[in-house]
Amino acid sequence: MSEPSVSILIRSGSPTVAESALSNTLGLPLISSAELAPGNPEFYLCYTETGLSLNANDARVSGAVVVDFDSKKLTRRAGDGLRQQNLIKAVGLKKRQTLRVLDATAGLGSDGFLLARAGCEVRLLERNAVVHALLEDGMQRGLKGSAATRDAVSRMQLTRADFVQAAAQLDSYQVIVIDPMYPLRPKSAKSKQSMQLLQRLLGETADAPGILELALHKATERVVVKRAKQSPSYTGLSPDVSFKGSSSRFDVYLTP
Repeated sequence: MSEPSVSILIRSGSPTVAESALSNTLGLPLISSAELAPGNPEFYLCYTETGLSLNANDARVSGAVVVDFDSKKLTRRAGDGLRQQNLIKAVGLKKRQTLRVLDATAGLGSDGFLLARAGCEVRLLERNAVVHALLEDGMQRGLKGSAATRDAVSRMQLTRADFVQAAAQLDSYQVIVIDPMYPLRPKSAKSKQSMQLLQRLLGETADAPGILELALHKATERVVVKRAKQSPSYTGLSPDVSFKGSSSRFDVYLTP
């Protein structure tokens, strides 16, 4: 399967410094709105007042992907009940003030951000260049956001890397979190537009061979795998304990 085409949309007559820098970093072409044709390119990145966004070049697809750590949704999730959420329970924070966590498949960074809001020191790995750029932009804006967001983002470190390939060079972490992309349920489509766009960009992702075993070797306490609520256990290995929510669950594998 070929990689989908992605360009960077110029908002005015000539590219800005940020647009040119992004083009050089990602090796993606710059394109004007007049050059956009239906489906060509399939996606485009664009700087707007709200930040760097990923858009599908398809009139049938609404919305865009923007990483916003000050969004109402994340602010609500990071409220007073944060430590009662399944993600926080799964990593084993409990009464401890902090943990060293590796988010091995960071995606748009919401879980990593919530862990940081709960007090964890979080290193985020993201292998896809476009997703990494979105997350990096969101973190830069997060450092200028609300006091709570600035505090959390200051505990987040982002690296563009594939966990399996980079594992040998990584330090050990108390907890490693893995979030494989799983198919969305049709009835959740309206509330999952960002994830749908990501799935269209990234395509179907198979379970990476050996990733769980490798994570168990690198983590000193546990590995947490995020799954759809009704999906089978990751790579068929039964977890030690699971924390189930309305649509997803967190499977916990304790290290030997």
